[in-house]
Amino acid sequence: MRTLALALCLTASPWGGGLVYAHSWYPYDCCSDRDCWPMGMDHDAREPDPRIVPGGYMTHDGHFVPESATRVSKDGRFHICRSGGTLTGTVIAPSQRPFCLFVPKPSY
Repeated sequence: MRTLALALCLTASPWGGGLVYAHSWYPYDCCSDRDCWPMGMDHDAREPDPRIVPGGYMTHDGHFVPESATRVSKDGRFHICRSGGTLTGTVIAPSQRPFCLFVPKPSY
């Protein structure tokens, strides 16, 4: 049941595009069935990719996430989970775990 709930994580698009289906790999401690989405310029993104800054990443609204406290993205895109599932929520950081900012694996 938990897997089904996670796979059906739904969020409303801020641009009126209807529902956006979340990715099935979001961990439950981040998603809470509604709080995660892709970042970037694609049609399903809700906000721009974070900027790479010394020591980590800065979201478009000024939230800093240290590089050492991020998670690896499973699809090569940035993803974020925000409190309350809103664009103004803080980046979710479950206790004793990394922030719920998923970053592409570096290609060396």
